[in-house]
Amino acid sequence: MISIAKEEERFAGDKFSLADKNLHLSVEVRENNVFACLLNKETNMYLAWASYNRRDGKDMKRSLDSILKEEILNYGPSSSSVVFTHNSAMLIPAGFYTAGSVMDYLKQQNLIKLGETPCADFIKNNDCYSVYAVDTVDYSLLKEKYPQAAFRHHSSVFVEYLMALHKGSNTNEVHVFVFNDYMDVVALQSDKLLLYNRYYYHTPNDFAYFLIWVYEELKLKPVDCPCFLYGEIMEKSEMFDLAWKYLKNVRIAEKTKRFTFSNLLENIPAHRYYSLYMQYLCI
Repeated sequence: MISIAKEEERFAGDKFSLADKNLHLSVEVRENNVFACLLNKETNMYLAWASYNRRDGKDMKRSLDSILKEEILNYGPSSSSVVFTHNSAMLIPAGFYTAGSVMDYLKQQNLIKLGETPCADFIKNNDCYSVYAVDTVDYSLLKEKYPQAAFRHHSSVFVEYLMALHKGSNTNEVHVFVFNDYMDVVALQSDKLLLYNRYYYHTPNDFAYFLIWVYEELKLKPVDCPCFLYGEIMEKSEMFDLAWKYLKNVRIAEKTKRFTFSNLLENIPAHRYYSLYMQYLCI
């Protein structure tokens, strides 16, 4: 596993190519990092990508406020979106959802802490709401910076995209987005959502245990139900080896064909930032 917390701050793209373009800015806020990319909406090509560290080990390195002054975050895009990955989310069917009860939902499941703001996203392709909490300071800064932006939780983008992708499908699949100490799992039976859940892990063995549990609990057969991996996982890693050992039908998610990427972005592993690139399709 490659830790993004140790990844150097970097920018990939040709700044001159961004001038006079109809751009969409996607921002992903994680616990220790902020990622951003710019899409040319007229050509469906990603032109720039950037990564900024918020922490180095246990010491705070930069505030979100200072990161938001970076050049890629200030090109004046015609549209923008922001996704938060931290904190677990719960999905509530639209028929049982009440807007005024978001705080109550979160409190009942101990999913909100002091200094956090309750939020909810509608997931159209599954007719449900994702309910979650975000850091109030981060949320306020981003709302002030991008007042017209679409704000989402990672669960909303991940589920929305996969449900749209599998509309009318008759295959079973498991999709796992790996972060540094947790993983978002989506299980699909044909074009129906069987499961969305977040599992927290500490070791590669924990990771493998949760994967096996999902297959066993849902009575899915690995030979007929492939597992696609996204995020902080590579083929040459202990986690991938363990998943392959027990499930066999495991693979790294392929780069999406919905968009193209400029030459300067080709060497950035697309599966690691799938939810960043998919934001534009899910807002």
